[in-house]
Amino acid sequence: MDFKDVKIWLTLYKELNITKTAEKLYSSQPALTKRIKKMEDEFQTPLLIREHSGIQFTPAGKKLIKHCQILKDEYNTMQADMFSNKNKLQGSLSIGVTAIFARYRLPNMLKTYLKENPHVNISVKTGHSWDVYPLLKNRETSVGILREGYAWNDEKKLLSDEPLCLASLKEISFDQLSDSDYIQYKTDPYLNDQINHWYNERFSELPAVRMNTSNIDTALAFVEAGLGWTILPKIVLDNFNGYTKPLTWISGRPFNRSTWICYRKESLRSPVVASFVDYIIKQYHVD
Repeated sequence: MDFKDVKIWLTLYKELNITKTAEKLYSSQPALTKRIKKMEDEFQTPLLIREHSGIQFTPAGKKLIKHCQILKDEYNTMQADMFSNKNKLQGSLSIGVTAIFARYRLPNMLKTYLKENPHVNISVKTGHSWDVYPLLKNRETSVGILREGYAWNDEKKLLSDEPLCLASLKEISFDQLSDSDYIQYKTDPYLNDQINHWYNERFSELPAVRMNTSNIDTALAFVEAGLGWTILPKIVLDNFNGYTKPLTWISGRPFNRSTWICYRKESLRSPVVASFVDYIIKQYHVD
């Protein structure tokens, strides 16, 4: 096995298709199949299950992928360490970021970071927190910026703890919520449960959903059009000109949502990873 095999297996894991993997790697399908067979012979066990729709990994194959991710991390760390010095940071970095953070906070941060480190290449993967967490856990990214509700047992720092807000085009009281149109949007189960819990503290039944949308930006657009009310994190309301009210629990405690930066302590051996983590933490004045 050599480092070319690491790239092959990680691409197979991403594509779950031999033909697509061969195309990605500019290889022929027979050549790729031969290399897969060579690895299975070397480890004396099947690594893939071939199906009509693509491929699946055997338990041994999944174990191999974990080792390939570690080898890739080590290679990136080596590259960053060898090519970087006090005056020039060089290397690649893969980060996973929630879509909200990627839209409302990350662009300006990356602009400054890359201006200071022009020889660093960054790959950004976005999604809901439930998309970002597996990327970090499976070593597909070195750094994850995600919301609370995930049991990350390595290094992490709290970046912010922002309010959840009632949002409506016009002022609305809590007494009016049950009789007004509620706009629901797709979010991670943790926040959805928290919103339901907040509502249940005040009302015997959850609000009737007038509209349901797949993302938070569309929900905000509906609110701006006067189509109803919803509950949104403050981060998306910077340019909203309607009515907003930070929420609290019945106890008076603020109804907040936290954002964390998560990473492996070992990954800080990479100068690129260490510099990016340090930069983000300093932006939020985290100790």
